[in-house]
Amino acid sequence: MSVTLDPKTSSRPGAKAAVAAAVLSAACWGSATVMSKGLLAVLPPLTLLVVQLLASIAFLWIAVLCLRLRVRLDRPARRASLSGLLEPGLSYCVGIAGLALTTASNASLIGTTEPLFILLLAWLLLRERIGGGVVGLALLAGLGLGLVVLPDIRNGGGEGSSLGDALVVLGTLFAALYVIATRKLVMTLDPLPLSALQQSVGLLWTLGVLALALALGAVNLGLRDIPLEVLLFAAFSGIVQYALAFWFYLFALRRLPASVAAFYLTLIPVFGVGAAYLFLGETLTGVQWLGAALIVISVTLISRTQSS
Repeated sequence: MSVTLDPKTSSRPGAKAAVAAAVLSAACWGSATVMSKGLLAVLPPLTLLVVQLLASIAFLWIAVLCLRLRVRLDRPARRASLSGLLEPGLSYCVGIAGLALTTASNASLIGTTEPLFILLLAWLLLRERIGGGVVGLALLAGLGLGLVVLPDIRNGGGEGSSLGDALVVLGTLFAALYVIATRKLVMTLDPLPLSALQQSVGLLWTLGVLALALALGAVNLGLRDIPLEVLLFAAFSGIVQYALAFWFYLFALRRLPASVAAFYLTLIPVFGVGAAYLFLGETLTGVQWLGAALIVISVTLISRTQSS
């Protein structure tokens, strides 16, 4: 769910529309996680991911053509597109495998911790300084994450599995690495063509992983007797999660400061957990609700701290 853009503040008109777009982007990411979880009951993870990426890439390239955006294929652009190996490549492959083993609620909450991984990686790889207050909030969010996955570790009150939670955490880490890798690239490349290129590279990676897994007999394609409406819904979920969510967030970033737009991403678990309860019957334990509150509050405060 990572989208990066040159963080310039803006005072352009249409702030209400930008706020609505930011909320819609969070709704897309949160609800699409629930869609994917439901589809995993009938489609294998890698097959579902390929269908979703195909639909998203088609949507993005059509948007690029309709808007007549220039697509750069020079050396910097080709290097930038390789970051698609991180996301959607590694991040989505690992994340959707984890989603198949855990709950949509857990996946939504774990994904919210991505800014914490970005801060950690920026400190480790880029030597960026982090204030003591931010470190304390990060530790608090880490505690919240531990409370969210605790029932699964105990195999008592949780509906998911610790392995699924761990894979979602790993996928979130790859997504954070993607942000670190592309944070400067988007200052010179148009984000929409860049996203289309990156997702295309990620699709090639996913197809390679799927082909290897099929050759080894580790998975099956799982398309036999699958109704057309299921495949169409899978394609729709890909457009919602990987194309529309980006589109809305990009619209918001054009009219809002990046730090303000990022604040609305803390709504993702609200939509994710709510949709999981309504459509999948998933519930959180009391301990998990406490962990969810710690994560959302900590990430929100970190966003405000980084903004100031």
